[in-house]
Amino acid sequence: MTSFERIYTEHYHYLFLYSLKFVENDNDAHDIVQEVFVSVWEKEKYKLEKTHLKSYLFNSVRNSCFNYLKHQTIVRKHVEEEHDSLKMHELDFYKSGEKSLIEKEDLEKIYAAIDSLSDNYKEIIQLSRFEGLKNKQVAEQLKIPGRTVETRLFRALNKLREILSDKQIFILFNLSVRKEKKNNF
Repeated sequence: MTSFERIYTEHYHYLFLYSLKFVENDNDAHDIVQEVFVSVWEKEKYKLEKTHLKSYLFNSVRNSCFNYLKHQTIVRKHVEEEHDSLKMHELDFYKSGEKSLIEKEDLEKIYAAIDSLSDNYKEIIQLSRFEGLKNKQVAEQLKIPGRTVETRLFRALNKLREILSDKQIFILFNLSVRKEKKNNF
């Protein structure tokens, strides 16, 4: 058995367990430890003194785990941005004149659900969601306390959640969010 094979056999299991403290997936932990051993082989670090080698191995695994986690954070952020972008494209599609019959039905159901609300709730939804006013602005316009606006909006949205599907709620919220974003540019 070569010195590298001996080091690999002696340390692999402990390094794998150590990497699991940082990453939760067994396959990722195995890959990280394997990469460290590839580096040890390429840089001939297996020729180091035993105490230095052990320290080098554990430090390398820790650093590789941190690099892996940083990379995963970037990947997750990118996926979330893509998801948000797709939602906005879907919203643009809903707002365009190319709506299918089903999409028109969704909008009709949303408007019908809003119309079924009491006048107080309907007015709050209209000002808040469709005109893009902030709660404070709604309160000033209706000459009511801000807390009343918050309460009515909360109750109105809860009633709409009971009536509408998740897809329709998504459309309702994004219609108003998109208006706010366009107004900010």
